[in-house]
Amino acid sequence: MKAIITGGAGFIGSHLCTRLLQNGWAVHVVDNLSSGFRHNVPEEATFQWMDLGDADRIDELPPDADVVFHLASHVGQELSFERPVYDFKSNAMATLHLLKWCVKHKVKQFIFASSMNVYGDPPMESVTEQTPVQPPSPYSVGKIASEYMCNVYEEYAGIGTTSLRLFNVYGPMQDMQNMKQGMVSIFMSFVVRGEPIHVRGPGERFRDFIYVDDVVDAFIKCVTPKAYGKIYNVSTGEKTLVNDLLKKIINACGHDPDTYPIEYGDPTPRDQFGIYGDSSLIKSELGWEPTVSLQDGLKIMAVWVKKQQII
Repeated sequence: MKAIITGGAGFIGSHLCTRLLQNGWAVHVVDNLSSGFRHNVPEEATFQWMDLGDADRIDELPPDADVVFHLASHVGQELSFERPVYDFKSNAMATLHLLKWCVKHKVKQFIFASSMNVYGDPPMESVTEQTPVQPPSPYSVGKIASEYMCNVYEEYAGIGTTSLRLFNVYGPMQDMQNMKQGMVSIFMSFVVRGEPIHVRGPGERFRDFIYVDDVVDAFIKCVTPKAYGKIYNVSTGEKTLVNDLLKKIINACGHDPDTYPIEYGDPTPRDQFGIYGDSSLIKSELGWEPTVSLQDGLKIMAVWVKKQQII
C-alpha cells in the first residue's frame, strides 16, 4: 500500500507517517513547512515541498497512491482571523484541488482531518456527528467546507471519502513554540520554562483531550470500505475542565499544582467555551477505542519535552 500524507511534517502527520512505515506502507509526505518541520519526516519516507493551495502544482504528486491522508492545514482559529484569505486557500481550496486530483488518478480513498471546531458552542456539552454545526471562525468554515466537498466527490465521482472530527490532540512532537494553537502544548511550554501560566479565558471552560497515538489509530482504522462516506468524532468522551488540565500538566512537569502561579486573562476571540465528543459511531463501526489516559499522556509528553530541550 502507498499513502500520500499531506501535512506529514506536522505534529499528527509525522506520527501517522511513522506508524504507516512500521506497518509496511510506502509513504510520500507533502508539506509546505509553514507549521511542520522537515526533521519530523522519517528517512524512510519520501518528502516533497508543495503548497497545496497552488492548483498548478498538484499534478506533481506521485500518481500511484492507494490512500491520501489529508492533514495539511493552516492551523488554528485565531490565526485564521489574521489571514482569512490564506486560510481558505490553504484549507478548503487545497481540499478541492486534492479531490480533483484523486478522481483523475483513481485513488481509492481520501481521509480528511477535520476538527471539533465545526461545532462551535453547541447547545449540549457532548456532541455527536448529528449535532448541528455552527463554525465560529474562517478556520472552522474551511473545515466544514472540506467535509462537504468530500461528500460531493463521494457521490459525484465515487471516491471513498472519510472525515475525522479531531478533538484536542496532544502529545510528543507538538510544536511547543506555537503559542496560538494547542492548549496542552501552550500551558506546558509555560511550565517547562518556569514561567507563570497565562490562561486566556476562565478556568471553568472544558475540552476533550485525546493522545496523538489514539488519533493515529483512528486514521488507520478508517482504511476500509466500511468508512467510505462517513464522518466520525475522534474523542475520549471525557469532559476536562481547564483548571483540572492545569493541575495535571503542572504535576506531570514535577511541580506543585497548589503553588504554581497561574494568570487568567481575556479569552481568545470566538473561542469555544466547552465541548466534548461522543465517539460511539467510530467505536461501533470500526472498533476504535482510545487507550491512553490524560494523566499518562501528559507524563509521556512532559518527558519528551524535557528530553528534547526544545524550550
